[in-house]
Amino acid sequence: MKKVISTLAFVALLFVAQNANSQACGTSIPCIPLGGPPSGGFGSQDSTPCIVQGVPYSKAVQFTMFASFQFAGSQTVDSIEFLSIDNLPCGLCWSVDQEDKRYSANEDGCLNFTGTTNDTIGQYKLAVSVKAWINNVATGQTIPANVFDQTGVKILLRVKSSTGACVPADTSAAAELTNVYANTANCNGLGINETSRPFYGVTMVPNPMNSNGTLSFMSETTGTYSVRVSNAIGSVVSYKEIDAKQGVNTVTIERNSLPNGVYFISLSDGKNVTTHRFSITE
Repeated sequence: MKKVISTLAFVALLFVAQNANSQACGTSIPCIPLGGPPSGGFGSQDSTPCIVQGVPYSKAVQFTMFASFQFAGSQTVDSIEFLSIDNLPCGLCWSVDQEDKRYSANEDGCLNFTGTTNDTIGQYKLAVSVKAWINNVATGQTIPANVFDQTGVKILLRVKSSTGACVPADTSAAAELTNVYANTANCNGLGINETSRPFYGVTMVPNPMNSNGTLSFMSETTGTYSVRVSNAIGSVVSYKEIDAKQGVNTVTIERNSLPNGVYFISLSDGKNVTTHRFSITE
């Protein structure tokens, strides 16, 4: 198990670009789990209808949680928790049917994608970060999106125009080279090419938080980053600058006197920014 954890930590240092949009839907209507393939995992990529530009969308991807997966050998699954999903078409958000976003081995679940997008036509390979309780170890291991990819799980969404055809999902090796989190749009409208962003694997846990939380991210280089927390109407309620190191970085986010509610935390190096939604509860 120590070898597996060390391998995960090593692979987590590899660079993967992600679209800024990792919006969780929060209180959206959950999907109804119907079960995935008998062997576990997610349904056919072509079973998820295309998103039409400018048209409201709400569709579910069905799954049955894996009982095991292959990464540095066979790993036995106790449970998996969804932490974040990046590279969504701008304007879309995601939700699952479990409030704690955690699923035991062989448990049915569904990922629901909701919203309206005018993002670029094409295929979006989602960047899924999870926490995995594996091999009967009590402590869950955080698996960032680039490591999650190594297990062979791919979740795709496709965007088309109102008059265009829904092109079949492309899971070929060639698509892997050209569609690795290929959405370069910045959902905050800043026009930044996300393929040049020097940080990735951003997560905020716990979410919801009570007294404090932890923002984690991977940085390609050392540098000064800003961490900004805004409330639901856009007012900045917390701001700090940190000196990031190359590799894994963590920042404690204090609640202080903030009331219950929905907040947005933004991480920026001055040129690039990513924003995640979280909530505060008692």
